[in-house]
Amino acid sequence: MQILEAETLGTLMEGGAVSLERALLVLSGLRTDEEIHSYEYQIGRIFERFLNKCGSAFLSHLPKPPPYLHRTVAACLFDYLWVSKPKRFGDHFLLAEVIDAQLHCEGNRAVGTCIGLTSLYSVLGLRAGLSLSILVSSDHVLSRLRAAEQVVDMDHTDPMGFDCPGSDEFREFPLRTLTANILNSRGLRHEGNGRVQDARADYERAIGINPQYASAYSNRGNMRFRTGDLEGATGDYTEAIRLNPYFHEAYCNRGMARQKLGRYDAARQDYLQALALDSSYSDAARWLQSLDGIDPGQVPGQRC
Repeated sequence: MQILEAETLGTLMEGGAVSLERALLVLSGLRTDEEIHSYEYQIGRIFERFLNKCGSAFLSHLPKPPPYLHRTVAACLFDYLWVSKPKRFGDHFLLAEVIDAQLHCEGNRAVGTCIGLTSLYSVLGLRAGLSLSILVSSDHVLSRLRAAEQVVDMDHTDPMGFDCPGSDEFREFPLRTLTANILNSRGLRHEGNGRVQDARADYERAIGINPQYASAYSNRGNMRFRTGDLEGATGDYTEAIRLNPYFHEAYCNRGMARQKLGRYDAARQDYLQALALDSSYSDAARWLQSLDGIDPGQVPGQRC
């Protein structure tokens, strides 16, 4: 691990103060202050374009807009990003990659995943003086704006996602925990490339930064499942379910581990609970059938 990343992660895990913008750029793989300053300048370019397009140049002279303007500023920023790059949903989750895509001359270039898009909105929103947090489910990330008595949720994968309806499945976390979501996604990338130890290290770092992050527990459980540590996998799935009772995949995955351990009644209950949460969840239905001797041939899925 590079020195800048080790220092940044150490500060985050200890609960110390660190710039979200800098932390996200360090986790993108930037290795020197010069590289970081270069991307900070690129963020500044995007921010200046937003100010110019939205007629909000006065924001550049204010340390923070008054609360009654926060919703207006947040909506202008949301709309600006969609107008500037209408094809927003793509594969990038690292902030540096998302910045490159946002500034690319090709208008239809995809920008990033829900995590990448939320990261970009967050660093720009902080520059605009907005009070933001994130909402996290088992497979999605949103932004939340709080200003005075206003609460506005934003789905950056939907052009109509400003002030989107809420869901009990989402949990609110401080903005700094976006770094845990990045680490979890990076772990998935490492795992897909066969770098198992790096993947597990990133899942554990994600948990270290946000011990309430259900998907990181579930993904670590999947790794333990694949290596035969069924008891460890069961423990991780159980923790994921405790943190997110709507996590149907964690119920199914725990059922798979319990089934392989010979705990058939407990496995059946897990599959039934997964189907109660999502009646169309075919993996749970197939594994439920496997209790009657039908081999589904599946391994646990992963979540962002």
